[in-house]
Amino acid sequence: MRRNQADVIAAGAVATAGCVALYAHLPAAVIVVLGLGLFVAPGYVWSKVFLSASTRGLERVAVITGLALMVPVLGGLILYAAKIPLHRAAWVGLLAVVTLTGTMVALATQGRTDEPRGRREQAERRRRPTWHAVYFGVAAAIAAVAVGIAVYSANAQRYPGYTQLWLSPLRNNPVSASLGVTNQQGSTTQYRLVLLRKGRVSATWNLTLTDGQTWQHTVSFTDRYAIAADLYRLPDLSHPYRNVDNGE
Repeated sequence: MRRNQADVIAAGAVATAGCVALYAHLPAAVIVVLGLGLFVAPGYVWSKVFLSASTRGLERVAVITGLALMVPVLGGLILYAAKIPLHRAAWVGLLAVVTLTGTMVALATQGRTDEPRGRREQAERRRRPTWHAVYFGVAAAIAAVAVGIAVYSANAQRYPGYTQLWLSPLRNNPVSASLGVTNQQGSTTQYRLVLLRKGRVSATWNLTLTDGQTWQHTVSFTDRYAIAADLYRLPDLSHPYRNVDNGE
């Protein structure tokens, strides 16, 4: 077996071992080592497909690094489009499939080395600019798609609405308090606010607040007896939606 075939087969073995380590729940140290190998393996085996044997040094390292980074980015976009949860098993499966596919392609193409070396090197030099253009084109496409998905996800993301209720003593007037409600539900909402003193209803307000609107009222305040405010979100008048008190 030639050396360049042995290292490709070793990369495929790393991918297989990474899957086994995950599903066999091996120790974390083993999973981390195999995970790092699995991350690099796709770039390595596909560099064997795209680059000639004469490509050495920094250029080969750069291509391996670029391919290793490209696989999870492009694969993550594909998983996202397919609505597959981006869990650890999905990432391991993605990297393993890409690595094993690259291993088979590399082994199938590495046998074609019978043509004269001079003619082969000339053909490789002619192909090299084409592959460089492909790399840059794919990288640009990935960047554009990633930015587009990030912008779309940010705009489409929805957060649950909430309503803020407070009863806060005023600093410059300790016998008064600010009673207020802020609507952040995302739409106009109707409320009923009930102020209780010593457990008895002291005042009631029916409120209709648009999204982002605040209602505020000053009430007399003391810490000698219990003061509470119950906020109901209409039409539910059985269960307070928010509640505050003076701690008594």
